[in-house]
Amino acid sequence: MSFTNKDHYLPCRISDEMIAEHVSTALRQEHANISAALKHIERITGIPAKTASKWHKGEYAPKSRHLLTLAAHYPEVLQAVCELMGMGPVWRQAVRMGAVETMRARLNERWEKWNKLSMERDKFVLIRVRVDAQTAVQLNQRQLWFLGQLQQGFRMRAEDVVDTWRVHGKTARRDMKGLQDAGLIKAVKHSGYRWQELL
Repeated sequence: MSFTNKDHYLPCRISDEMIAEHVSTALRQEHANISAALKHIERITGIPAKTASKWHKGEYAPKSRHLLTLAAHYPEVLQAVCELMGMGPVWRQAVRMGAVETMRARLNERWEKWNKLSMERDKFVLIRVRVDAQTAVQLNQRQLWFLGQLQQGFRMRAEDVVDTWRVHGKTARRDMKGLQDAGLIKAVKHSGYRWQELL
């Protein structure tokens, strides 16, 4: 494969701002029709959602290892990298050779696999809890499940929510804080939480 000189050039200077803008545009385009885009990025790449949020917003550019990880999973990021490097012809050749379809198929396969596993796991999460209706409507399923487990005498920690519901630790801690603020649980040093039966 040969390139003409006019097709093969490097921009005068590739700035972090340019990379940040291109990556943000690519991620937003890829996840335009999906809610919870950051969780999707985390599931696909293994990069924490908190880190990816800065790129999704365009606040800063990913470091090289993360940029390469994103480029390996997202065709739009790979295209942005090629174009920033002045390698547009390489990208066009990759498109002609079917690389984009292969990447897209892999993305879809991983997403379908995750969805299937998620649905199978959710089928077997039993929620058995005693709580008044007014309180129940203010709690999410994870919080109701957690309360039910405590009421049955299990020793519980926020990590149990992460493991059972496959959510981020930050989400589990937010759930715990909500239960504590409502006076339903109390943190016990070195042993997780205990249920506070309301009088």
